[in-house]
Amino acid sequence: MKDKLKSLVLVNGISAVMFVMALLLIFFTDYLPIGIGASAVWLIYTVCANRYVLVEKKAPPLRETFQEGNVKGIFNNEVRMLEKQYDSIKSREEFMMSNTESMQELYVRILEQMNSNLDSASAYMKTYDYYTRPNPTYLTKLVHDGDMLVRKFNTLVEKLVDIDTNPTTLDVKYVDEVTECLEGMKEYKKVMVRM
Repeated sequence: MKDKLKSLVLVNGISAVMFVMALLLIFFTDYLPIGIGASAVWLIYTVCANRYVLVEKKAPPLRETFQEGNVKGIFNNEVRMLEKQYDSIKSREEFMMSNTESMQELYVRILEQMNSNLDSASAYMKTYDYYTRPNPTYLTKLVHDGDMLVRKFNTLVEKLVDIDTNPTTLDVKYVDEVTECLEGMKEYKKVMVRM
């Protein structure tokens, strides 16, 4: 944010100087087209420079940059598995973000870990020795760690769903006792009616 503010101040400072010069050209020269041309240049510069500074440069999607790391297609299986893990965790985002604050924070940390795994895998694939092709143990470890994280995350989600949908455990024995009691009341009522 500070960099954007500095850029805006610099761009608009230059714009102000250009504006003053355009006004001086209009009022102190007899040649009006030069003043109008300078004003047009000032206006175009101001609009374009401010737009450039204000429009946020979007970072390319993580998956896109991750796939670019697989230069020669050697790691297609690993890329597919890591993407599947990422998609698995990302698919539960709506559920997790509608949960308690602590669960939201936990989800954000889990997602950050998956993002970190993708970044690490991408960096590894970009720096891999494609000539001697050593065993990619680091990438294999990232895939294994991702699998373990997804399994634990799935268990967490299952527990949360269980807690949300079964807030109390129904004791079947209690239901049987209530049913027997009602049967007893029914029989008692029949006996009372006969008397």
